[in-house]
Amino acid sequence: MKTIQNYLVKQQSQFTQHRFFQQLTDDITLEQFASMASCLSFWVMSFQDLLRLNEARITNVEIRDLVRRHRLENTGHEHWFVSDVNEMKCKVLTLQSIYSRNYVTTRDATYAIMSEVFQARNDYERIALLLALESTSNIFLGVTVDFVDTLSYSISLRYFSDYNLEFEKNYAIFEQKLTTYLADIHLTQDDEENLLKMIERVYHAFNLMFDGLTSALTVKPKVEKIPTLALL
Repeated sequence: MKTIQNYLVKQQSQFTQHRFFQQLTDDITLEQFASMASCLSFWVMSFQDLLRLNEARITNVEIRDLVRRHRLENTGHEHWFVSDVNEMKCKVLTLQSIYSRNYVTTRDATYAIMSEVFQARNDYERIALLLALESTSNIFLGVTVDFVDTLSYSISLRYFSDYNLEFEKNYAIFEQKLTTYLADIHLTQDDEENLLKMIERVYHAFNLMFDGLTSALTVKPKVEKIPTLALL
């Protein structure tokens, strides 16, 4: 299973080169960041269902209990996200907005990743899916928290702040246990190839999602025109 672990590391490294992370610089305003954050809403609100459905399909009792504890620890993060969106004074999130054209890449990517839960044929594919999700989350939160800190705004937030990042760091033990579980499994060549393809599909979906987030990030907020006063 060393091949699988190395492939996850490789995909994670390539993901860090996505142009989203290059665009998130000091030139980006809080308004632009807030616009990007709102585009992430469909994924964040669907994440708990993804974890729950994946957990329900795990057959190894010990691993399922471990995954359940991890899911319960993640419960409520979506409320932090909504709180942050409101704090940054984004447009009010509604069903109409979340299902609008502006959010289409996030929805498409979410559906693609969610489909992996139903396509997974064994526990090691389900575990590899979780590890792929954790690796992208660690990268995203690390970069966005640093960005919000540069704006001296993190004290007002919970999802996009060190508060959430500390939770992610505490998941290192969880990730290590899952990695150890994978390391003890002997796969056939076909199983290994299928697992690598699944990981590749997951990262492809995240790249699609972040293409949309990059577009939202680089849109300049509209500035209202100030009426010209006539000189008397």
